[in-house]
Amino acid sequence: MEDITQIVANFGLICVTRAGSDAQKFIYESDVLWRHQSNIHLVTEWITNDISSTKIRRALRRGQSIRYLVPDLVQEYIEEHDLYNSESEDRNAGVTLAPLQRNTSEAKHNHSTR
Repeated sequence: MEDITQIVANFGLICVTRAGSDAQKFIYESDVLWRHQSNIHLVTEWITNDISSTKIRRALRRGQSIRYLVPDLVQEYIEEHDLYNSESEDRNAGVTLAPLQRNTSEAKHNHSTR
């Protein structure tokens, strides 16, 4: 949670909204994001892109090409740094957003009990 707080407080976030997600609601339900909402900039996605990081990771795990799904420089960076391999997937499973998800779950629970 400390890392997320530092990033949002000191650097801010730019989030591209996707169909079917409610970024404003997510910010509202998270104490950390709500506290630093002035540092969060939401961008409306004008052209729908169905490519997600989950799909990219899944393709890489399965040995499939991600060419045309990400820019060439991104693909090169992923390959050079051996990102999204099965070992890193296992090591990082649920780590990054786990504190944020817990906070969001607590906010939902607190909101529903009022």
